Amino acid sequence: MMGELVACGDASVLAETEEGGMTCYDVTLQDFEGFDDKWSEVMRDYENEELVDAFLAALKEQALRCEGDFYYIYYFNGFCVQLGYASYDI
Repeated sequence: MMGELVACGDASVLAETEEGGMTCYDVTLQDFEGFDDKWSEVMRDYENEELVDAFLAALKEQALRCEGDFYYIYYFNGFCVQLGYASYDI
């Protein structure tokens, strides 16, 4: 799913190997387009909203546990996914 999200431009993914050998994927959903001529924020519609929804549902349903209150980290056997949004970086 992450590869498909990257291919359509709805996400960027960085992978890092943490201490102990666990790979953590830093997934940023691309919900921010930029600024208009008045410097107001312009939000971006997803190219494949159904895939984004399915990805979020899969994280919630399949994770062994989840931590966080702004950025969420979903833990699985042998890897984790940290989820954020481009709009968080404004």
